[in-house]
Amino acid sequence: MTKAEKIEKAEIVRARDQFGTMTPEETAALPGTETKLEIAHLGYTVPVYEIRPKRPIPNPAPLVINFHGGGFIKGRSDRDRRYCCFLADALNCIVWDVDYSLAPEYPFPAAVNETHAVLEYAAANASSLGIRQDKIAVSGHSAGGALVAAALIIAGRTGSFRPCCALMEYLPCDMSDTVKKLSPKLREDPFWVKRADVENEYTAYYLEKESDLQNPLCAPASASDAELAGFPPCLIISAEIDTRQAETEQFAARLVGLGVPVTACRVLGAMHGFSVNRTPGWEKALELHQRFFKVFL
Repeated sequence: MTKAEKIEKAEIVRARDQFGTMTPEETAALPGTETKLEIAHLGYTVPVYEIRPKRPIPNPAPLVINFHGGGFIKGRSDRDRRYCCFLADALNCIVWDVDYSLAPEYPFPAAVNETHAVLEYAAANASSLGIRQDKIAVSGHSAGGALVAAALIIAGRTGSFRPCCALMEYLPCDMSDTVKKLSPKLREDPFWVKRADVENEYTAYYLEKESDLQNPLCAPASASDAELAGFPPCLIISAEIDTRQAETEQFAARLVGLGVPVTACRVLGAMHGFSVNRTPGWEKALELHQRFFKVFL
């Protein structure tokens, strides 16, 4: 498949998956205000949506930098804005919702490099931005969780800024064939085979080189122990009904084995994307998010 064909297919997916949009009334009722920023750092210019609660906050304030999901090919949505407004209001902090570049137009490592650049910018300019550098946290969902892991690996390699804590949920840790990772029972179910095929297709859009399947910056399960041991305290959440359940939980267990403080939870009855999409189990997830971040922020 040519790159032009991949882009055409990705645009169809994006147009088809416009669910969860909010009405103007719903947007006005959100407990946060939004401002679009253009962050230029390390050679990258990244759109970032800054969300603040509708009440005074400390100055300097804690910051949560959020990275949305979408298989690396789908952009920021109303669901992500709603989630970030929840965090800003619940934690009385600033939230940056990062609208990173998407594949296949901008394949790996574009989004990884942008993720690192945004974190470095926040740390380098914390004082002028009214942010507490010691209270910068990161949050990543699905593909966004993999981007968070990549940024933490880069921080360990380079000795650059490391956030105070990290949330990663239902993230792709292993970019190998998802169909092969299905249990024998699920391989007999057309729904799960189709879902796994879609995930493989998204991976093909994101990665241009087969060798990248084992690159730790897109497959954190491939990272060395040394690259993972320096991770900050983490909250790692898996969904019970998800092709990514096993690899998410294995990644959490590996971090625990390396001495990283990890809170890990599998939410029963939940499907991939549940916390942001607000499908069954989302209340439990948001409670865990809030409790975790309050410890460090």
